[in-house]
Amino acid sequence: METFTPMSTTLIVDSACDLPRAFIDKYDVRLMPAIIKYDNEFLHDQRDPTQTIHIYESGVLDKSHDSESAPTPISDIQHLLEALIKEGKTDILIQTVNRARSPTFEHATDATNRALRKLGGEYKVSVRVQDSRTVLAGQGVLAAHTVALIRKGVSGTALRRKVDRLSSKVHSYQIPADLFYLRERARKKGDNSISWLGALLGRALSVFPLVLALDDKTFPVDKIRGYDQAVDKLLSHSIEKLKAGLLSPFICVSYAGHLDDIVGRPMFQKLQSEAKHQKVHVIVTPMSLSGGVNLGPRTLSVAFACEPYRWEK
Repeated sequence: METFTPMSTTLIVDSACDLPRAFIDKYDVRLMPAIIKYDNEFLHDQRDPTQTIHIYESGVLDKSHDSESAPTPISDIQHLLEALIKEGKTDILIQTVNRARSPTFEHATDATNRALRKLGGEYKVSVRVQDSRTVLAGQGVLAAHTVALIRKGVSGTALRRKVDRLSSKVHSYQIPADLFYLRERARKKGDNSISWLGALLGRALSVFPLVLALDDKTFPVDKIRGYDQAVDKLLSHSIEKLKAGLLSPFICVSYAGHLDDIVGRPMFQKLQSEAKHQKVHVIVTPMSLSGGVNLGPRTLSVAFACEPYRWEK
C-alpha cells in the first residue's frame, strides 16, 4: 500500500485546472472555484465529476442557452489564504490558468497582498503566485508534476524554478466540437477571430480545428476532416510524442462530456498501454466547467510536456 507523506508546500489551483477531484482530495490540493452562470443559475465549480457530467449532458451549456464563466473573486481567494495560514501552512504556491486568458492570476496576486497585509506579519509564511502559461489539460499536467516534486521534498525557490521551466514546454491541445459555439462564446468576449463564414464552412465540411496552447500563446496547428478522425489523430500524435520521450511522467486528458466517449476508443487504449510501458501516468478527467463553457460540450483536451516542435500535418 502506498504511504502518504503530508506535503511541505500547499498547492492551490483554480478549477480550470483539469485534474480529477479524487486527485485533488488525495494530495490535499486546494481549489479556487470559478463561478459558472447558466440560464440565470450560478454555481461554484468544485470539480465534482457527477455534477460536471450532468451539466454537460443536460444541454444547458449549448449555444441556445446563456452561459458564461467568471474567475474566483478576490475576496474568496483572500479568505482561503487566511484560513490556510491560520492552519499553520508556511509555504503556499498558487498556480493559475494562463494569465493571458483569465484575470485569475491578478485576482490571486491581489488576494495574497491583502491577506498578508491583514495578518500584519503575525505569521511566518511564504506565498507565491505562479502563471501556469497553459490551460485545461495542460494546467493539469503542470499541477500533477508540481505535486510529484513536492512529494520528493522539493520546495521553496527550487520548486518554483523547476515548475516555471517546465511550464513553457507544456503542450495543451484542444479539439472543439462546434465552431458555431466557439464563435458565439468568443464574440461575447470581443474576439472575432472565428468568422461566421468560417464557422459555416467548418460545419458544412465537418472540419475541426486542432488548437495548441503553448507558452502563453494559443493558435491552430491543423484542420482535420471528421470529429472522430481529429480525436484519433491527436491521440495517435500523443503516442508518438510519448515514445519519443516526455519531460514529465504525466499526460492529462480532459473531455467536456461523459468520459466513456474517450476511454472506450481503441486509440485511447493504445495510449494507455504505451504509457504503462513507459511508466507514464495518464490522468483522465471531465473538463472544467469554465473550459466547457468557453469551448463547448464534447471538446477534448490532451496535454503533455516536451521540447517545442513543429506540428507536421
